[in-house]
Formats: sequence, C-alpha cells, structure tokens
Amino acid sequence: MKEKKVGALGGKVWTSILLFGLIGQIAWVVENMYFSRFMQNEITRAPYATTLMVVFSAIFATVSTLIGGALCDRTGKRKLFICWGYVIWGFTIMMFALVPMKPSADKVLPMVILVVVMDCVMSVIGSVSNDASFNTWITDISNTANRARVDTVLAVMPLVALAVVFGGFDSLTNESATTSDWKKFFLILGIIPTVGGILGLFIMKDKEGITADKNNTFWSDFTYSLKPSVIKNNKMLYVCLAGNMVSAVAYQVYVNYLFNIVEGTLKIKNYIIPVGIIMVVAAIGSVIISALMDKYGKKHFYYPTIIAGIVGCIIIWCAKFFVDKNETAEVTILIVGGILVIGVSLVMAGLFTASYRDYIPKGKEGLFQGCRMVMYVLVPMIIGPIAAQIIITSANRGVNDSEIVYPMELFLGAAVIMLFAFIPAKIVRDNQPNQHEKLLNELKRFIQIASLYKIHKMLTMRSQLVNVILNCIMYYMLC
Repeated sequence: MKEKKVGALGGKVWTSILLFGLIGQIAWVVENMYFSRFMQNEITRAPYATTLMVVFSAIFATVSTLIGGALCDRTGKRKLFICWGYVIWGFTIMMFALVPMKPSADKVLPMVILVVVMDCVMSVIGSVSNDASFNTWITDISNTANRARVDTVLAVMPLVALAVVFGGFDSLTNESATTSDWKKFFLILGIIPTVGGILGLFIMKDKEGITADKNNTFWSDFTYSLKPSVIKNNKMLYVCLAGNMVSAVAYQVYVNYLFNIVEGTLKIKNYIIPVGIIMVVAAIGSVIISALMDKYGKKHFYYPTIIAGIVGCIIIWCAKFFVDKNETAEVTILIVGGILVIGVSLVMAGLFTASYRDYIPKGKEGLFQGCRMVMYVLVPMIIGPIAAQIIITSANRGVNDSEIVYPMELFLGAAVIMLFAFIPAKIVRDNQPNQHEKLLNELKRFIQIASLYKIHKMLTMRSQLVNVILNCIMYYMLC
C-alpha cells in the first residue's frame, strides 16, 4: 500500500484554503487600505482620523477574535462561523455606500466618528469569521510538515487580493471619483464575501474528530491565552508572535498611507504597472521561499529576511530624491524597494506564524487565536499608526489639513522598528528546529500507525469474508 506523503493536503482542503484565504483578504484590503483612503480623500486628510479608525478597529477586532476563538473550541465548530460570518461581513462593507462624503467643516468630526463606528462593526464580524474561526480551521488541517507553505500562501493572499481590488476597482476610488463611484466600489466589494460564504457552505468541511470543549467557563476560555501561567508554560509560542508583531508594527507605519504616498508624495500618476510588478514578483518570490523553508528548515531564513526588509525600506525612502527630477529612476527605486518590503512582510508572516502554530497545544487551537490578534493586530495597529502620526505631524508643521503630504520618512521609521525583530528571531532560530523535528517524527509515526491500521482492517475484513463463504459452503453441504 502506498504510504501517504507527509504534509500532503487534499484538493478540497486547498480549495477551501484559497477560497476563504483570498476572499477574506479582499475584505481586509478594503478595510485596511481603502477605508483609510476613503477617510483621507473623502472625509479629512488629518492623520488623527486615520489613527482613530485603525486603533479602534484593532481593539474591536482583538476582543472579537478572543470571543470567536473561545466559541470555536466550546462548540467544536468552525465552518458555521466562517461561512455565515462571511455572508454578514459582505453586508457590513456594502453599508459604507450610504456614508455622506465631502462634509462641511462643522460636520467632519461627526463623519469621522460614523466611519470609525462602521469600521468597528465590520471588524467585529470579520474577526470572528476570519481571524478566529478560519485561522482555527487552518491550525486544525495543517501540520508541521506543511505549515510554512500553507501560512506563506495565506500571507500571499493579501497581495493577490490587493491585485484584484487594485486592478479591478481602484479607478472607482481615485481623487476624481464621484460619490456614485465609491458607492459602486463598496457594493461590489461587499458582494464578494457574501457570495464566498454561501459557496463555502457546500465546499468546506470541518476536520473530523473535533469535539465541543465546555470543561471551563466562557470567561476562562476568553482570557485563556492572556493568563500569566499560560504565557509562562508556552513562552516560545509568544516569542514567535513577538517576531511577527515587530514586523507588523513596521508594516503599519506606512501601509495606511501607501496609495497616497505613491500618488501624492512621489507624484507617480501611472502607478498601475509598477505596483503590479511589485505584487507579482513579491508573491512568486515568497511562495518559492516558503517551499525552501519547508525543505531546508526555517532557521536559515530569519536573519536574511529581516535584513532584506530593512534594506527595502531604505531603498524606497531614497525615491524622494528623484521626485520631479527623474521619474524613471524614481519608479525603478520604488519597484526594487517595494519587492523587498512587500515580499519580506509576506515571508515574515510565513516564518513566525508557521512556527507559532507548531507550539499550539492540541485541543487549544481556538483559544490561542486571541493572543495572536493581540500581538499581530492590536499592538501593531496601535503603535504603528501612532508612530506614523508623529512622523507625519513633524513633517507637516504649520500645514493645513487639506495640504498635508505623507512623508517618505515613514519608511525610515519602519526600518528602525524592523531592527528589533532580530531579538525574537534569535530565540526562535535557536529553539524552533527541535520542536519542528519532534512534531515531524510524531506525524510520521501517526501516518505509519494509520497505514498499519488500514492494512490490518483490510486483512480482518478479508478474513471475515472467507469465514462467511466457508460457512455458506458448509451449510449447503449439510443441507
């Protein structure tokens, strides 16, 4: 009998990974990048508005993931929360089509509050369905032999989603867009998660053997991953998350202003081709690197990845010296630096998230999604935007809100923050290979035992069949 390949996943599993990974990230691209652009272009360019939106969204998303993760383990269900969550998620995006735009000065603050509240509602639904439930499902169906590949593929999904949204619908959101253009944008992008959730009801399956766990109170499950005793007993898990956290903080310094940096600060109007090149090359490169990580071990990739991210940020910063002087050089610098910066953000997620999953205790997959959100979303989405606001305010002293320019020094700030990633990288690099080898050996033994059990079951069935035939022959002879 052919032995099952270690780390192999079936076609239906990969279909569900790609479907929900992509559609979920399309919704998050709208939330993380286009809501910021919507706020900056249609409500106010003042950085406080974007900071408020990002910070409150992170808080609500984190609390919702803690709740969703607890519900996943207490009910033993993932598919239910994923599919129906995506359906509702789409409707929350469509609601943005109703927001009044270009408010008068006395109505700017109320409109900022309205957009922030609506963003929080959208984040709650998305976090329960995607960050909590879908990530718990990913932990269920993956193992140490394929997690670097699975997590890097998932890390590429935001880039693919950005390509879909940017290539297909960005023209509806530029500076010259009318109110009806933004309405079309939100309506179309809201339909996608809703349709995806409906399709998932027929495609996705929960992993067999997942049972409801109600041994503890809901509050105990809700706070489980934040308890000091749990952190102490699973410290390597939190070190892995710390590495991802530093990378995410650096990313949050510039990502909310990325479109307006390219279009406004660098004054590159025809940016579709360079941005497309960045996304394609970064996506392909990160997938290739993820395969190498699974083959040769993740420990060889931590330091080079961090260095590449820092260098990429510095290269993009250098583009400022060519604005209005040499657009060809400016675009070339943007492409080279962009490939490094975006590619590194994808590989870092694959490195540290895959390592973090290796340390999750069996049966606690849902409970540990909350701490991931605290360290990967909440902290970065508070520290990153605040750091960005300090940099933007410093570069625009005495400038009216309508004339604010988002400076290239945001990338220098991100480079400085990336330096701190070396600390968790050193710890994980020294300890993770032993855990990987341990889990890999356990997986191989499990597959071998499962294969032997199938052979034994087959032989037993054949033996029983022979006995039935012999009994029938004896009965016939006696008659």
